Amino acid sequence: MSVIVIEQALYGSQAGGGYRFVAKSAGFREDWLPEAERLCIGFGERPAGAYCTAAVFVQTLDRKHIAIVQVADQGTDDAGRPGALGFRLLVFPRTAYDAFGGDPFALADKLPPDWNARGELPSLELPATPLPPRTTDEVKQVLQRDQGPNLLGACQVLVDGGRVVFERPAPDVDVIRYLWTLLPTRTRAHLRPASFAFGNALGFDALVTPHAAGPEFAHYVKNEETGDYPEGRYERNLQIAAESGDQRDLDTLLSRRSRRDTLKLSFFILAAMLLIPMLLNLLVPQPDPETKPRAAPTAAQQRDALPKLPPAKTLDAPERTRLTQSLHNLAAKLDVAAPDHADAEQLLAAIDERLGTPDPQRNPGKLSSVGSLEAQLRALAWKHGIDRFDDPALNATELVERLQEKLAK
Repeated sequence: MSVIVIEQALYGSQAGGGYRFVAKSAGFREDWLPEAERLCIGFGERPAGAYCTAAVFVQTLDRKHIAIVQVADQGTDDAGRPGALGFRLLVFPRTAYDAFGGDPFALADKLPPDWNARGELPSLELPATPLPPRTTDEVKQVLQRDQGPNLLGACQVLVDGGRVVFERPAPDVDVIRYLWTLLPTRTRAHLRPASFAFGNALGFDALVTPHAAGPEFAHYVKNEETGDYPEGRYERNLQIAAESGDQRDLDTLLSRRSRRDTLKLSFFILAAMLLIPMLLNLLVPQPDPETKPRAAPTAAQQRDALPKLPPAKTLDAPERTRLTQSLHNLAAKLDVAAPDHADAEQLLAAIDERLGTPDPQRNPGKLSSVGSLEAQLRALAWKHGIDRFDDPALNATELVERLQEKLAK
């Protein structure tokens, strides 16, 4: 397509009180209206004294469409208090949103709202041209800001599959814009940010909000904690590329697969691994029933099959926290039933049971019998043929990353 068609709608207060859709384009489908209204209501109830001069958030509208929602106070009353909120929804085809690099802020800038419009709105068009690529200078400018270390830590949290929240009394479009400058393009396309919201009923991946308290923020890393988040490979390489001005390395980092892409590929490989034996059973002649079956290896034989591992290191609290979070995210993607309070050992055992034993010659038995948490993780890596599983230079989180990369390949 040479142009992308965007449908739009305005949702705001009505004369008799309450909210309703006051304007929409002809292509804004009727079956979108209930879900679109839910997204607007999910912005939350206004806390006392809170203002919303301008905000942008993103949510999935349906399987094929993404909604970029612009929000702003519509004037003030006689006492100077903010009036009702106005919501302007821009509906993008999901494929087009991905092609634009998952940058809702740049797209919202190109399509400013007319809050006074009523009745039928025109359908909008944008040239199907990718947004300009990010440069090392742009990334370096973000990293050199006062909040650069926190933004870099928040970036690694999102790359690792976590969520972040910034507590601010009013909208802070810049902090989320800067964070989006640092993220890989494919990761941005999968995430749902909000530059400001009164609450978190919609479960944003990254947001600014007046009060980040309660169960809806239980698993979020908060602004003051992001700077202390354990350093990861992505943020380290991003900083090196920006400071050295290496545009090629920066382009490679920003175009890397997202965590979701890697897991999808892993699931495909796992499905193939499960189907191939079934097909072989159907196509390859079965042995004579009178042939004596090979005895299953004993627990001692299983332990003997495991190569010698390097001396295990004791994980400190930040390393264990990061590893537990990574295992929680992987378990969730694998549909492994694990309670929120499960520790790293329990998660590792559940993931091992889910993945099974692809090669009977690489079966260390129960991981709990191997030894420490790091030893169990190295045994799991050996079990699935991960290179350098016994390299003491690789830490626990890097072993999990290599496991995901091996499955993707």
